[in-house]
Amino acid sequence: MLTLLCVSWAIFSIPSRATEGGGSNYLPGFYGDFAMAVVPEKGTFFNNFYAAYQDTKGQAGTILEMPGIVHATGQKILGANFIVALYPGVVATKDQSNHQDMIRFGLGDAYLIPIELNWQWGSLTALAFEGIVVPTGYYQKGSLSAGRNIWTFDHILSLTWQLPAANELSITLGYMNNLKNPATNYRSGDEFHFDYMLGHYLRPELAVGITGSHYRQTTADQASTDNLVTVNSESSTIGPVVMYTPHLLDRDITISLKYLREFNVQGRINQEYLVCRIFMGF
Repeated sequence: MLTLLCVSWAIFSIPSRATEGGGSNYLPGFYGDFAMAVVPEKGTFFNNFYAAYQDTKGQAGTILEMPGIVHATGQKILGANFIVALYPGVVATKDQSNHQDMIRFGLGDAYLIPIELNWQWGSLTALAFEGIVVPTGYYQKGSLSAGRNIWTFDHILSLTWQLPAANELSITLGYMNNLKNPATNYRSGDEFHFDYMLGHYLRPELAVGITGSHYRQTTADQASTDNLVTVNSESSTIGPVVMYTPHLLDRDITISLKYLREFNVQGRINQEYLVCRIFMGF
């Protein structure tokens, strides 16, 4: 079984009253997949994500690609397999909001996992890691930017249960601490995110399921202004997911595709997401 590893990403600035520019380094759909907590014991893997998302009014949209390298060392720490990963990011976006026509293509912020630990106890698998968003992407104050110019530390725990009758339940809990943007002296509040996937394997290589998420900003923003008024952002998503693992080029290639639509949104504009993942060994 192949895993969906940590993948958060910067959302391009959207008019909003919560977090700086209404963005977040969490994107629904990147954790809600089959075998969230399952990682191959040893080897080097290519993990590529594609996402297309827009506000539900169709005024602004973004396309994102996030390739990454995952290395399972085969070494043990605290009885767990030790893994590291790196995701640089390429982002392309077209924004047509407010009767403007803006196109931005650029390198987004990198996502680094310096330590990832994977345990397995029978039908239960656990994955704990620290994800770090590094502000390497293009950023210019007051403009449409591919990066957010902040460091984010994402503390993650994923669990996967193999259930009877070829069923599976996977969940991920995460809590993000954002540091201050030095260009604006603005610090976005901390953020909690929860992702889940309930699925059924029609065959070992083919599965379908329901995935979703809940996101909430837990602390207020901070800025060097006396009239800062923000509403803590919050949203939930739900949608279908399908996974297929064909055997090609002498290896298994896992492909998953999901569609998510937001509801109960507060503090920013409703979004809908189409997310695809490709995972394969070298």
